[in-house]
Amino acid sequence: MAGEDTKKKKSKKRSANVVQEVQSEPSKIPRLIENEAVNVDMERSSPWKNLELILSLQDKNIDLLKKVDLAFDYVKSSTSKETDDTSGCSQVINTSRTLVFLNNWIQSVMISSEKKMRLEERKPEFETPGSCLDIRCWKVLHFCLVESKNLHVSLTCLRDFLRVIRCIAIEASSFLSLCHEGTLSTKQVELYAVVLDCISLVFSFHGGVSNENLELWILLTDKMLELILKIYTEQIDDGQLGTFVLQFACCLLEPFAMFLRLHPTRKNGFRDFIDKLIEPLLHLLYVLHSSSRGCNVELRTNLSKLVEEVVAQGLFHPTHIDGFLNSPSTGRYKNSSDSKEEKLVNKSYHRHLFDKVEKIVVEKNGLALVGLGEMLHLFVSCVTKHKGASVGGGNPGQLDASYASLAPINPSHSRKLVSEKSPGCINVVAELRKSIFCFFVRIMEYLLADVNKYLQSDREEVSILFNVPSTLRSINNLLDSFIYEKVYLRTEDTSEGASKEFLRLIYRTVISFSTEITHLQTSPFGSDEESDAELFIHLRKELIVAINHLLNIEYEVVGDDLESLWTMVFSSLTCSYSSVDVLDQPLLSLEIHRLACKLIDLYSELRQVNSSIFALFRAVRHSASLHGDSESCTPSPTCSSYSNSLSMLLCSLEFRLSLSNAIKSIPEGQAAGLIRRLSSDIKESLEWVKFEHQMASVGETAKSSPHNCDLLQLNLRANLLGRVLCEVYTIILDSITVSSGNSYPFGVALKNFIDIICPCLSSLVSLRPNSDGIKEFSAVVDGKSLDKRIQSKNVSTCWILVFFFRLLLSCKCLYRLAISLMPPDASKKLSGVTGDSFTAHTGRDWLEMSGCADGGYFSWISHPSAPLLNVIRSVSDIYIQDSIVICPPLAYVLHAMALQRLVDLNRLIKSSEYMLQWNQTPSQTNLKDDGDLSSYQKRTRKWKKCVSKMREEAATLTNFMLGFFSSVVKDQISNPSFEGGIVDTVFQGMNNNDTLNFAVGSLDEKLLPLTLWRIICQNVDIWCFHAAKKDLKNFLTLLIQASLSCDSAHEIHNLDKRSHLIALEFLSNTIPYEQKFISRYMASRFCKILQKSVKSIFASSGVDVSKSPDWVELMSAVENLSDVKNDPLTGEKPCMVPAKPYSTQANLEFSTCQCLLGLLMWMPEEYLSSRSSSLYITCILNLERLLVGSMLGLYRTSCSQSPYDLFRLFVSCRRVLKVLTVASCKKTVNGCQSPLTSRLSESSFPLSWLLKSLSAVIGFQHALPEDIAFETKVAILSLMDNTSNVLLTVSRDQFERRISSVDCARKLRKKRKSLDPVTEESDLSGNGLKLKPKNILGDCKSVLQLATTLEEYMQNSLATFKDAPLDKKVECLAGSYELNKLSSIISCFQGLLGGLAFALSDTNALKGNTRINFSSYNAELMTIIDSSIATCISCLTFLLKAFFLEDDLTLITRESSSGACDVSSDASSEGEIPSPEKIVPSDRKCSLVKCDLKKNFRLAIPDLEVFLTEVQHMGECLNKPLLLKILGGENPEAAFFCRQLFIACSAILRLNSLIDLTSISWGLFPIVVAISQFVLSEFSSRSEMPHLFDFCWLDGVVKFLEVLGSYFPQIDPLLSRDLYVKLVDLHIRAIGKCISLQGKEAKLASQETGSHSKMLTSPVKQCFSLETSRLGEFKAKLRMSFRTYIRESSELHLLSAIQAVERALVGVQEGLITNYEILCGSSDGGEVSSVVAAGIDCLDSILGFVTEHKSIIMIKRHIQSFVACLFNIIVHLQAPCIFYGHVDSIKGYIAPDSGSVISMCIEILTTISGKSSFFIDACHIAQSLRVPGALFQYFLQLQFSESPVKASVISTSNIVLDRKFSIELYAGCCRLLCSALKHHKNETWHSLALLQDSVSVLLHCLEIVNTDPLARRDIFAWEVQEAVKCASNLRRVYEEVRQQKDVFGHTSFQFLSRYIWVYCGFGPAKRGIIREIDEALKPGIYALIDSCSADDLQLLHTLFGEGPCRSTLSNLQHDYKLKFQYGGKV
Repeated sequence: MAGEDTKKKKSKKRSANVVQEVQSEPSKIPRLIENEAVNVDMERSSPWKNLELILSLQDKNIDLLKKVDLAFDYVKSSTSKETDDTSGCSQVINTSRTLVFLNNWIQSVMISSEKKMRLEERKPEFETPGSCLDIRCWKVLHFCLVESKNLHVSLTCLRDFLRVIRCIAIEASSFLSLCHEGTLSTKQVELYAVVLDCISLVFSFHGGVSNENLELWILLTDKMLELILKIYTEQIDDGQLGTFVLQFACCLLEPFAMFLRLHPTRKNGFRDFIDKLIEPLLHLLYVLHSSSRGCNVELRTNLSKLVEEVVAQGLFHPTHIDGFLNSPSTGRYKNSSDSKEEKLVNKSYHRHLFDKVEKIVVEKNGLALVGLGEMLHLFVSCVTKHKGASVGGGNPGQLDASYASLAPINPSHSRKLVSEKSPGCINVVAELRKSIFCFFVRIMEYLLADVNKYLQSDREEVSILFNVPSTLRSINNLLDSFIYEKVYLRTEDTSEGASKEFLRLIYRTVISFSTEITHLQTSPFGSDEESDAELFIHLRKELIVAINHLLNIEYEVVGDDLESLWTMVFSSLTCSYSSVDVLDQPLLSLEIHRLACKLIDLYSELRQVNSSIFALFRAVRHSASLHGDSESCTPSPTCSSYSNSLSMLLCSLEFRLSLSNAIKSIPEGQAAGLIRRLSSDIKESLEWVKFEHQMASVGETAKSSPHNCDLLQLNLRANLLGRVLCEVYTIILDSITVSSGNSYPFGVALKNFIDIICPCLSSLVSLRPNSDGIKEFSAVVDGKSLDKRIQSKNVSTCWILVFFFRLLLSCKCLYRLAISLMPPDASKKLSGVTGDSFTAHTGRDWLEMSGCADGGYFSWISHPSAPLLNVIRSVSDIYIQDSIVICPPLAYVLHAMALQRLVDLNRLIKSSEYMLQWNQTPSQTNLKDDGDLSSYQKRTRKWKKCVSKMREEAATLTNFMLGFFSSVVKDQISNPSFEGGIVDTVFQGMNNNDTLNFAVGSLDEKLLPLTLWRIICQNVDIWCFHAAKKDLKNFLTLLIQASLSCDSAHEIHNLDKRSHLIALEFLSNTIPYEQKFISRYMASRFCKILQKSVKSIFASSGVDVSKSPDWVELMSAVENLSDVKNDPLTGEKPCMVPAKPYSTQANLEFSTCQCLLGLLMWMPEEYLSSRSSSLYITCILNLERLLVGSMLGLYRTSCSQSPYDLFRLFVSCRRVLKVLTVASCKKTVNGCQSPLTSRLSESSFPLSWLLKSLSAVIGFQHALPEDIAFETKVAILSLMDNTSNVLLTVSRDQFERRISSVDCARKLRKKRKSLDPVTEESDLSGNGLKLKPKNILGDCKSVLQLATTLEEYMQNSLATFKDAPLDKKVECLAGSYELNKLSSIISCFQGLLGGLAFALSDTNALKGNTRINFSSYNAELMTIIDSSIATCISCLTFLLKAFFLEDDLTLITRESSSGACDVSSDASSEGEIPSPEKIVPSDRKCSLVKCDLKKNFRLAIPDLEVFLTEVQHMGECLNKPLLLKILGGENPEAAFFCRQLFIACSAILRLNSLIDLTSISWGLFPIVVAISQFVLSEFSSRSEMPHLFDFCWLDGVVKFLEVLGSYFPQIDPLLSRDLYVKLVDLHIRAIGKCISLQGKEAKLASQETGSHSKMLTSPVKQCFSLETSRLGEFKAKLRMSFRTYIRESSELHLLSAIQAVERALVGVQEGLITNYEILCGSSDGGEVSSVVAAGIDCLDSILGFVTEHKSIIMIKRHIQSFVACLFNIIVHLQAPCIFYGHVDSIKGYIAPDSGSVISMCIEILTTISGKSSFFIDACHIAQSLRVPGALFQYFLQLQFSESPVKASVISTSNIVLDRKFSIELYAGCCRLLCSALKHHKNETWHSLALLQDSVSVLLHCLEIVNTDPLARRDIFAWEVQEAVKCASNLRRVYEEVRQQKDVFGHTSFQFLSRYIWVYCGFGPAKRGIIREIDEALKPGIYALIDSCSADDLQLLHTLFGEGPCRSTLSNLQHDYKLKFQYGGKV
């Protein structure tokens, strides 16, 4: 107050000084005429400018509006630079004093206008001149504030200026009332922008106003809060006005919060703050925290923080906080009898807050009510800050002070850590927690009182019920904050039970309210109107959430009242099930499932799961009795909804998994007790079903019609028994643990369990004539006779049968398991109960048997017992009514029983058959007398009779299963139809079920067919031996039909995906193919379905796809038609009009063909290599010829498919043909001929058809639409590649067989020579081995014929292009048809050459890696091959020169100089083909160069110097613009063409390295090398992602360079060093570019193929496309090529490669030393170039693929440099951003991703560290130990610095945590530590502190785990399963410490100490380690304990002191002794 008075006095003094100064020197003032005073022009250079302004503003005769104009003109004419010091002339009144005056004046003007409007009660109007809404006034004020800040002049803010700001809020609110859209005009936007700037500047000077302004602050804030809430109510917070209001609020609340912090409110101010602001503030807090819509995330988050700060400073300022902490205690809730009830005394003004809370509760301001939880959160935060102690860990985002250093754990440090939680500190925290709990109680009491009002009111008065949801929501919000802040910890509760009692009060209130709601729902109210149903859903949801919260806080609040809790769950389920259409029903259902699973999981952890489960059983029965015992005997919807809702819960997968895991966790010793208790409960359930004695309790209406009531009761209870209770019973039986230790007591208990169900089932399964077992069974169970005419009675009986049969199924399996684990005597004793002669009896027992002792399936129920099939037939009359299955679960259970019986029968049949064989052995047939013979015959007949009887039973059971399945699908199994047939009938309508792991109780008539289909497919190995041939064929037909994933636009849109997946799972598994019937019938079934489809599509063709046509005639017709119709210029388009009218069935069959081809691709390769492949290939070839004929107009289709569909189907055929040939041509183990070549002749598999059909289809391209040009081009490329691969496979197979036959003939020749030398001489005189003429080329005749055809094609093409002028050649390059035609020819030719090369390569490997003189195998064969290669080389040379060199004249002049290196250059240059007579024989060629063989290197490239010169020259002559155009993806056909050229060149080059080619022309390859260098260089220099078609060309380039690299070991390294270095650098740059484009997905080859790379899927989804997938393949090919250059290179070459990699790692390029490519960057991390990243990848290849001893020695010399470079890269790149995952397009990656580069460096360091042959300095080992901690320190920063603001910024900038990468990096760091521990023990010991630091950081990362995926605060946290994977990796580090016990044993206790400390919640996050992660870590922790000495453990025990750490250590030692410690026995 004094400060403001001083400011006012100074301001007045300054104004007086100004006036006095003016009056003292009147002569210096220019005279102003009064009329001219307003219009005077104040020049900028006038020294009177400021003075004239002041006088004008002081002049009372001037109008206010004119003064505003003068001030505004002054502002416009002034700038900050025109001050006294810088302007041309000095001012009489300086600018500073002028600004002070002008500021005070303009504020007074706006305040006066606001006061006038307030007095006149007018609303402010926009643009009112001279008012506070005049933009000129605000601009004048803005000018004063800005200039004063620049001049450092202090300005004053008048007291009432806050009213002016409030006026702005009022105007905005008025505008919003008129314009609900919130769209502002341009002038309004300008005004609001100036206002915001002024407000920010005003408070930047003063940081708030004086204490006298609190009233105005509250007035302003109240209006501002009203405006914000209005904005959010109208949902326009994203609009212009909404954005302004949010900014406006932030600008005001920040200084208001600062004001409250500096000037805390007094008593009166505190009350005013509460009365006027607390309610809207809490309301706004809830709105801000619950709102997720809109784009102003950052503004909303900042506003939320400011509102929290205002509430915290206004309510819980340090001056007020002690008053709240001294509030009355909870002593009145103590359980002790001597506790006296305390009265709440109003001791201070703090009471006013609770009065306000009570008022809010009474007035039912719902959103403000919910904000009470936020108030509790703020109270805890303020208490924590004020007292300096964390209550429950406080904010998990706060780091410990001790965490900054992360020093290793040692004894002294352990004492320090223990001392941090001294008893005094613990007492302080406990007292604070107690005080906070009292604050929580004060608020919660008002809410509970409000709920109790309804409980105490009249139940029929329900108006109050509509306000209860807000109260319950407020309770839940309070409990949520209560849990988050850890206000109550049962281990630290000092309230003597008062806190727990209050929590029980909350629980009892919630349960009581739930009970009242249940009663209310059964009344007439609430069930008819939709609003009432919505109300009940809201209430139920809040009640369930409250129970969940209370269980999280303190499970003991439930006490022994679990049955009531389950009853509440079931009543809520019924409400949810009956209100499916209500909006919040899914949320209620989700919460119910969570609570049910929590009740199981919680009591499982407490080892009390029995109490929870059996309380569930009692609740089911009790609740059913309440639902069933009603006055009315009519069917009630509540009863049906009750059973259905319970089934939805107890049959859900989540609940079943929780229950199963809980049962599995029960100790083995308690298993028998559980079975005994289960037996008692089943007795109660059976008695409960008999409800006659309960009729006395029902009403008179029920007693008047007892029969109807009986049926309703029986129906409900039987449904619950078989559908609900039985599900839980069977889960328990199936999940219980049986071991050898508890098997006998468990078996005895299970036998008693079985005795309970035997009496009921004995009447049904006993073998008695003329007895109706089902009626007797019904009478025994429920005391009523069965009347099959009453369907409801039948349904009840069915459910009871389900109950007994399911228990029987589970008990048989469980009992058999127990018997198998018992001792022999006990097992035989107990096996007699079941009649199981197989499990308990040994082989000797079997040999002593005279016959099979099988008593049947029900032998343990009754003896003798009826066969299973008889029982099935007896019950079929009640569960099948009018061909409808009324109880699908019973049908499923019967099938399960049949399968179980079939398993037993199969084992018995095999055993009995073995006994028959054994009886026929010589030892048994050696009979001594007739008695033995008679006994033998009798025994044999008995065994045969047993086998026959069991086979018959198995056959009948199988027939039942398949027959029932057939009847369920309307008997269409014998004749399945794809359209509207069996597949649709079986598998439609199941799209709402996402999993196949269903429960039996949830089966219905729609699910039953799918279920039966599943068990039939999964158990085919059980029933297939007994099925009829017809059934097996029908099954295969149905299997193929179901596997077809057709989804056309017609009638097959509802084909179920699950049936398709089941069929595909079956067909993709190799195990089913072991069944003979599949191999026998699958191909024929497939071809039959394909034939049916083909017949429907090509109705007029009459083609049988299983028979081969006359291919010669067909190819002739195709060739003639293609020549006429496929000319894009002159040819006519083929007739593609379908036959009219086209058939819908044909369209469906066309889709079927596509799916059938996909099925062949899906089948396992092992199956495709069988004999059936020939039939498949014949079918595919026939389909191909029909498609080609249709495209050429030979056939008309009956479908409406487009030409592109036919083309695409043909491409699919060729792809399948490739798969079939590859699989068929694989050699068998014994080396016999492949099935393809042995079973298919030229007439059935013509290779020429592949070429001619390819040419015809490519010519058909012009008939396809233009809008699918891209897809067409991709398909053409695929077609060429697949055709080439087919030819490669077939030619390789044929050449291998040819070489093999010649080798066999040579061996025979040598053998004959040794026997008869004369014969050898005659053979020599005949020039070789004389074979029959038909065998000379027989093995590869078809391949050579195709080679001849291709040679003719090439000659014709060469002649055509040779005669064409240059412009025609360019036109050809631009035309797709000609280029594709050339590409197809070259692709076929390179396929043949590749096949020959592979065949020779295999032979070369077998013969010691020597070059082969192939002419010795067959001179005629060599002549044909040489001629074809010569033609190909000539054609390729001409095409390359014509298209890719700049000038033909240059080429002609250069040809003469290339003759030295090109033997046949004269011919090839002119395009002439050398005749076979001119070819020099290979032996003569060898003699020409014999003199050069003495050199160290072979002449792999003749005249190497000339070759290198040509390469350099060709690089200068390239047509680079054309190459760049093709590389840019502008001409895909040219890219295809180039690809085929390069692959053909590589095939020729590879072939030349294997055999002596006489026709090779070396003038071709310099051009190819030059183009390769240019193309790869361009690829490396581009920043964008290459086009898909670019990879086609680049693949060919890399393939050629790979083959060229294999030549370098054979040539002089001195001459070739420059070219070698260029090519290596080219590889490095290209690999680096791939790494940059891959971004976060970039990995080393070892990371991609290693087991550790199989991690979770990354949540960061990049722009995956064809380009990205091809990018990975291209990088892999680059690696393969690079490895060729280093694998067998010479020492000089390898040294050059190592130096190139070293330069890349250092970050400098050759010749550019100053260009350093490793940058440190900003705080966000550094950056490296792509070359640096490629150096890491290439180093990985060098370390992994260089194996020669001399080469390894060379690497050792550079290993220290490599390691130093890797650490240098890591140091430069480490930053938090390495863990970010960018979700932008992959085209945004220009530089390599820093995280990926670091991950690669760590992987290389691990590899180097693991190689004992490499020496690494100790300093480098220390750096290796430091790296994990340094990297994941940033990860911890991201976790702990997480705040809402940061989260919003990250989310808006498309940055999230790449969890997959972080897990992989975590695993890599753990492997690095393990490698150092294992291979560098001594160095690691000297850097032990670094090791402990890194391990501690890695352990701390496991603290923060996202257990709630919806929680945004955990955006930088792992999911639970991801953290478990990380824990498994850290566990290996602990285990490695144990393995090196001799070195690190005495330090293991330090690792153990840190683990215990973090586990107990004393780590940085104060959260501890959750159970799942702890279980993954436990083996490593046990290993640490094992390596600790007794003294170490005692030291830890002492240091920890009393508390959780000591108890944790004790528990660990106990578990270690039980589960880990070696006991001395094996």
